[in-house]
Amino acid sequence: MNEPQPSNHWADGQSFIGSIYLLEDGKRYPVHPFKTHHDLSFGVDIHVDDGWLKVGGSAGPSLFLFRFHSRGENRLHFKVALASNSRRKLGISDNGYLGLYDQTDELDYWKLQPVEWSKDELRCLIRDNQGHQVKIEHVSEQKMAHLTIGDGVPLEFLIVRSH
Repeated sequence: MNEPQPSNHWADGQSFIGSIYLLEDGKRYPVHPFKTHHDLSFGVDIHVDDGWLKVGGSAGPSLFLFRFHSRGENRLHFKVALASNSRRKLGISDNGYLGLYDQTDELDYWKLQPVEWSKDELRCLIRDNQGHQVKIEHVSEQKMAHLTIGDGVPLEFLIVRSH
């Protein structure tokens, strides 16, 4: 897992748009900023963008803009923003939760630590610019889990490049 990856992969040195999935027990769970509730009168799920990155619920994956920043040892550094509104950049709250912040200023870069590459997919660990690994908060019996750099369950992520 810590073996150096060759530098000729599609994300190395390139900016791209893609979706993020949490990988757990062989399944993919989309990462998104939507809080979901079920409207009983219409019988549909309503998705409200509250800005906090999470997995779970019935929302599909969001598209993110990964702007290449630099390389580190066994890591690629990217500035990450919501693809549909690039002013909303990925940042960290004072409590360690990942959220989308409406910023004109640049926020810190994120580190992708490659584990495995394929044609349009990168299985990786995600870290903040200080090296803290992104995790999901451990809340039993909850349908959604927020992404955090604080206490939580460390897992791998899958980034799927869009065309």
